[in-house]
Amino acid sequence: MSKVTTKEINTLRTCAGFLSRLAYKRGRQKRIDVETLLKQSGLSVGVIKDESIQLDVQNQIKFVELVANAAGDSLFGFHLACTYDPREIGLLFYVAASAETLWESLLRIERYSTVLNEGVKLTLKKGKSFRVRLQYSGVRRHTDTHQIEFWIASLIRIFRHLTHRDLKPLQVRLVHARSGERREIAELISGNIETGTGVDEICFPPKSWELPIVTADRYLNRLCVKFCEETLARRETKASPLKVKVENSIAALLPHGKVRIDMVAAKLGMSSKTLARRLSSEGYSFAEILSNLRSALAHRYLADPTFPISKIAWLLGYAESAAFTRAFRRWTGIAPRAARANRQQLV
Repeated sequence: MSKVTTKEINTLRTCAGFLSRLAYKRGRQKRIDVETLLKQSGLSVGVIKDESIQLDVQNQIKFVELVANAAGDSLFGFHLACTYDPREIGLLFYVAASAETLWESLLRIERYSTVLNEGVKLTLKKGKSFRVRLQYSGVRRHTDTHQIEFWIASLIRIFRHLTHRDLKPLQVRLVHARSGERREIAELISGNIETGTGVDEICFPPKSWELPIVTADRYLNRLCVKFCEETLARRETKASPLKVKVENSIAALLPHGKVRIDMVAAKLGMSSKTLARRLSSEGYSFAEILSNLRSALAHRYLADPTFPISKIAWLLGYAESAAFTRAFRRWTGIAPRAARANRQQLV
């Protein structure tokens, strides 16, 4: 298992591991050495095969990405979401499938999504249209592309399955940048997809929340709600570590220009001095977090050959490519173009 500090032990977010097990199965089908990838992710074959064991969400994100890279599939999470039977999800699916309307179904998913994954929280906003927003809690959003795309595609598929309608989102917005290979996602949603935004969300047409669920069963729903409530009651509420909140706030602000501590502090509802003091008490500084996050994102973007250096510089909040190149040399000792040409030097 990966090393965990005492400070972090009580802030881990766990998940049912459904996505990891799908990735493991697909990896074996493609003759990928998934056992080695599990070890690199802090997981094991034993925990994958025992579906009663909860996994650390961050370990799941790392494992799925490693399998995706080995498979050479930049849409791996999305592809997994398009192939499984929604009933495989288990309790969360049935508590949604037994509701009366799509809105009631969504309310069930919003409340009980942590049964499946504590690191992803759903919130609903209803107006002329309605939005399903996904927010990472206690998990570094910038490390992930496959899990969030799995969630987005899965929700759209499940809503269509439950209503027997070809429900088309008006828009899908994703925090991470994606330069190419958006065609398949666009075909699924049949709507506008926007990447490199500050939020992950799906926007659905007006009044679609009134659609009836074809498998509604109030008796089954009552039973499922009872089990879900009991499951939630058994889980201890854990606060999101401040460092992760700061990282997620920075990641959303980077493409919009220079990121300052006062901007992040305002998003978190505190003063700059309070934020600096709290970070210091946990052994971090704002400048260190910003630099490390930029470095991690730079390596991710450079791994995608469709991203020009100028765009990567912009996504990381640099006014010009030269400033990004200087920063990258400080982090790695080589220029971004050299790192891209020699992928084995990327961490």
